[in-house]
Amino acid sequence: MTQENNGSVATVLTYDDDVLAKIAGNTVRDVDGVLSLEGNLIDTVTDKFNDDTDPSMGVKVDLDNDDKEVKLAMDAVLEYGKSIPTVFKKVTSKLTQTISEMTDLKPIEIKIHVKDLQTRDEYMKKNRKSEKKGK
Repeated sequence: MTQENNGSVATVLTYDDDVLAKIAGNTVRDVDGVLSLEGNLIDTVTDKFNDDTDPSMGVKVDLDNDDKEVKLAMDAVLEYGKSIPTVFKKVTSKLTQTISEMTDLKPIEIKIHVKDLQTRDEYMKKNRKSEKKGK
């Protein structure tokens, strides 16, 4: 929580968990090697602007507005053949930078649970099958 006294006006800035979840979900989209969060499409091959997936899905947020701290946790499907520790470092670095730039919050913990590894082709085939079943 940010409190300031601008002359005679007290101001307070707080965030909803969903705001941080959206920032995190949209940020992770750009990281090479991440295929999905909790089964939702986060695919750098498809057009991101036409993706109807809620970017906050699959991201758990523990927000402390008073201390300006946030903890993030997510389950991910990563791309087979990519270095998992390297993908993790890219995700954590990018999340830390983006959250710090967009808010006055400090990420103090980022957890990623790798649920599965799939090749990009496997992932795309499974995604196409689930789209056909849904229609």
